[in-house]
Amino acid sequence: MATPRKAFCAATPGALSDHEEPEIQVDAALEKLYLRKVDTWLVGFYSLVYIFRVIDSANYSNAAIINLENGTGIKKQLDFTPSQWSWTLSIFSYSYMIFEPSNTILLKTFKPSVWMFVLILLWGVSACSSAAAQDFAGMMCVRFAIGAAEAGFFPAVLYHMAFWYRPSELPQRIVIFYSVGQLSSALSGLLAYAISFMDGLGNLPGWRWLFVLEGLPAIILAFVALFGLPDYPEISKLLTEAERGYAKTRLDRTAPTGRKGALGLGFAEAFDSSPDVLHL
Repeated sequence: MATPRKAFCAATPGALSDHEEPEIQVDAALEKLYLRKVDTWLVGFYSLVYIFRVIDSANYSNAAIINLENGTGIKKQLDFTPSQWSWTLSIFSYSYMIFEPSNTILLKTFKPSVWMFVLILLWGVSACSSAAAQDFAGMMCVRFAIGAAEAGFFPAVLYHMAFWYRPSELPQRIVIFYSVGQLSSALSGLLAYAISFMDGLGNLPGWRWLFVLEGLPAIILAFVALFGLPDYPEISKLLTEAERGYAKTRLDRTAPTGRKGALGLGFAEAFDSSPDVLHL
């Protein structure tokens, strides 16, 4: 036996489709505008930051080969032995390994814009501070700090995207984000070559200029993240009221939200929700 709704649909199919068509068109227009705004920040901005993150990681190796003919190379000026140089290279990976789990946990303590500000600012300041290193111990400290900050970036990007996109929309955006970042490997070498011509300017060797100039963009982008990066759809000033309402309906009920400040489906919701929600 057909339900009343099915019977009505069978009796008046034209009336129902005519009624739903404008609504579908409105949703499609909202979705297009919503995704355009979100893509600009979460894909475009993060890809830009990732470019400088890769550059900051690669500039240390570039510093070892610039201005060798002038006798102002980093290894000679800081009197590094081969073993010490290897340690300053590898300490970055060790701090990355140590701090990635803790940085991932801290994602649920701070709003995305604040946490990104902390991470990007820390690695930008640390990258610039590499220019002030005078010995092995100083370079080890700044390299360790860079790794500690950069360790939290990639998990934070993926976590933040989960607030805004459906699971089916994430893969292609992650691919774009990651691919654009990898292009910076070629850019890093070209920048290092160009900056090598500043050797001796202001009585500074080229490798010190390299660390300063390639670290400054991260500091600028940190403040852009703090004041411009949208946190959660339901409270974002980036969206209109209609777009915020639409964002709530398009995402799955299990998607993280920012209703409780920085937390999504956090500790309070996990314990206080209905029995249908898995308790932690």
